[in-house]
Amino acid sequence: MAKTSPENTQLTPLDICNLALSRLGESPIPELYANGSLPSRMCYMHYHPVRREVLCANRWSFATVRTTLNSAEQNSGDDTHQLRHSLPLDCLRVLGVNCRSWTLRGRAVYCSQPEIRLLYIADVEDTTLFEPLFVEALVLRLAWKLCIPLINSSTARQALGEEYQRIALPQAAHFNAVQHMSNDSHPLYRLWRKSMTSQE
Repeated sequence: MAKTSPENTQLTPLDICNLALSRLGESPIPELYANGSLPSRMCYMHYHPVRREVLCANRWSFATVRTTLNSAEQNSGDDTHQLRHSLPLDCLRVLGVNCRSWTLRGRAVYCSQPEIRLLYIADVEDTTLFEPLFVEALVLRLAWKLCIPLINSSTARQALGEEYQRIALPQAAHFNAVQHMSNDSHPLYRLWRKSMTSQE
């Protein structure tokens, strides 16, 4: 299968779905529609869940948000010394809390501090914010999800899954990390180089 290299940051959800369909040898669809053709229905059903899955899979810089949470709400459970801080509605994954001891339960952070700083991955839907390597990973994961219902090929599904896990995610994680560094000394660099070398 030829590797897609989407560079246009103005891609729409439909464009991304059509890139995924092209990985399966399927024709492009004109729209995402719940009652349309089988490819259209499958893309409509899976696009957003897969997008959220790939967002959670890495510490994407475009989706990383820092905010302050305040709470005066006492926990009604056994840990009555802890305060409940409800997570933002767009929070998909908590990355860090500036508190020595905290617990995540459901959609809330519990700790003793009334004010905390939260770092998290947000549920970003705006495709104009997507990084090219995120799009590549999303296309692969979406193609993997669509593989069985559309072409019923376990072989193709396995190949797509391996490419996603061994190349797309490590490569994206590496370049996302070194954006904030002056060289390639980040530990993820070795993982990425190893995965790339194995493909040569």
